[in-house]
Amino acid sequence: MKLIEYLLMRGELTNDVTSLIQVRAPQRNKWEGGVDALEHALKMESDVTKSIRTVIKACEDDPEFNDYHLVDYLTGEFLEEQYKGQRDLAGKASTLKKMLDRNSALGEFIFDKKLMGMDI
Repeated sequence: MKLIEYLLMRGELTNDVTSLIQVRAPQRNKWEGGVDALEHALKMESDVTKSIRTVIKACEDDPEFNDYHLVDYLTGEFLEEQYKGQRDLAGKASTLKKMLDRNSALGEFIFDKKLMGMDI
């Protein structure tokens, strides 16, 4: 929604924006465990980051039609958030792997409780 609001503010969108809003179902809905789910989420975050970087590259490539305002907006609003999300998911996946190495069933149980903010 932030990007659509930005385009509306700039006057780039003058018609119906519902065609731009597409929510796709996940390609996958079953995982072998928590680590698999976290690694899949990390891959999805990486794909989003790559897409944002592709848009940024397209904005910077053409010297006649470069759009430094959009590059600044994407970098400030989205990229930092993506990087934080990737670091968070990678850290959680690493922590869960270590917990599973010591005691698989109990490790996943404790990890779930900590994610929900519960004390054990």
